[in-house]
Amino acid sequence: MAGAQAQDERTLRERVGGGNLLTHLAGEAPLANLYEALHGVGARMGRMNSYGWRTVDRIVTPEDFDAAMLQAYRNDITPIILFEYEGSYQFLEPPQPIGSYDHWYEVGRKHAARFGRGGTWAKENNAGVWGVTVFTAINEPDVQKTIPLDQYRDALAGLADGVHSVNPDFKVVPGGFATCNSHGDPTFRGYGPAIADLLNDGRLDGLDFHTYYHVQWYPIERGRAFSAQTCFDKAKAALGITRDINFYATEFNTARTDGWDDDALISSLFLTAVWDQLGVRKNDRSPATVLAFPWNLADTPRVDGLAYAMAVGENPWKPDVRSKVLKQVLDLAGDMTFVELDGPGSGTMTLEGDGARLIVLQNREGWTDRVVGEPWTVAVPPWATSAELWGWDGLRETQAVDGMTSVTFQLSGNETYMLKYK
Repeated sequence: MAGAQAQDERTLRERVGGGNLLTHLAGEAPLANLYEALHGVGARMGRMNSYGWRTVDRIVTPEDFDAAMLQAYRNDITPIILFEYEGSYQFLEPPQPIGSYDHWYEVGRKHAARFGRGGTWAKENNAGVWGVTVFTAINEPDVQKTIPLDQYRDALAGLADGVHSVNPDFKVVPGGFATCNSHGDPTFRGYGPAIADLLNDGRLDGLDFHTYYHVQWYPIERGRAFSAQTCFDKAKAALGITRDINFYATEFNTARTDGWDDDALISSLFLTAVWDQLGVRKNDRSPATVLAFPWNLADTPRVDGLAYAMAVGENPWKPDVRSKVLKQVLDLAGDMTFVELDGPGSGTMTLEGDGARLIVLQNREGWTDRVVGEPWTVAVPPWATSAELWGWDGLRETQAVDGMTSVTFQLSGNETYMLKYK
C-alpha cells in the first residue's frame, strides 16, 4: 500500500468538505453560514456549483465564478467546480439541450485555464498556485433520466478533454449518481455504461456516489451490504471497469427519521457512515476516497427539513449532533493519512500522522468478522505512552501503555470506535 499511498498524501482534512457554494449567492448570508460551518468542523474543501456558467445561447461565461472564487480563497476553502445541468432544461422555453462535445470542450478549457490551480484567476488575484483541481458536471442525471445517453457521454468526454488540454493532472468526474443507493441500480439507469470507456481510459478519474443511509431504504446498521464500498464494487463490476478508479462522495448523510430519531443513535450511525465513506478501498486495498462531503453542514431544519439538516442554528452557525461527530473525527485524525484499510475481514482501518496513530474499528454486526462486543486487544506501538478509546460521544477511556506490547478495551456492541495512540 505504501506505493499507492505515495501518489496521494493528502490528509483527511484535505478530503472533507461540504456544499453548495452557489456562485449566485457569493457574499450573502447563506454562504457565510456555510463557510462558518466548514471552519467549525475543520474542513478544507467545498463544492462550488453554478447555474450560470453559460448563457441561454450557450455562450460559456466563466466570469460567473469570479466572485465566489474570491470568497472561497479568502475563507481558505478550496472548491471543486460543479456545472449544474438538469434534464428538465431541454424542455424549457427556449429549450436548453445539453450541448455538443465541442461546446463542453470549451467549457472545460475556459474554466480550467481561468480557475485551475495557478490559472489566470490566481495570477490576477495574487493567489499563487491556489485553485481548482477537480471539475464535475451534470448532477444526478439518473434521477430524472431524460438526458440521452450518447449526448451525456459526449458532454463528459468534451469536458474532460477540454480540462486536460490545460493540465492533464486536473481531475474530471461525472456529477454524483443517486440510484445505486436509492434503487439498488449499479448502472445508474444506464448512465454508467455510457461513460465506461471514459473511466477505463482515464479521462474520467472516478465515480461520485450520493449515499443517504436510511432506516428503511439503506440501513447501515444491517452490515456492509449497505455500505459505500458495496455500491462502488458493484458499479465497477456492472460497468466493466478495468482501471483502478477513484471514489468521490459529494453528498452523504444518515437520515434523521422515524426509527432513527434519537440523538445518540443518529450520532453513532453517522460516525460509522463517515468512516465508511472515508475508508473506501481500491482493488489493491489502497485508499480510493478522494472527497467525502456530508450534505448539508449549513442547513437547518427550516431550510432542509429534519432528515439531513446538520445545523440547529444559523447566523451564527450552530452544529447538530452529526456535525459534532464530524468535527471530532477531524480533531482526532484530520492531519493523518491512511496506512492500512481493513485487514481481511477485521473491520479496521489505520491512520498515522503528527506522531500519533489512529485505529478505527467498525464494531457492528456485518462489518467485521470479530465477535461484536467482545474485548478488543490491540498491539501497542513501541513509541506510544497512552491509548485513548473514543466513541461517537467523545473520549471513553484512557490507558497508560508505556512499555506494553498490547492493550485491551472492553467494548459494547454495534458502534464504531476510534483508538488513538500518542
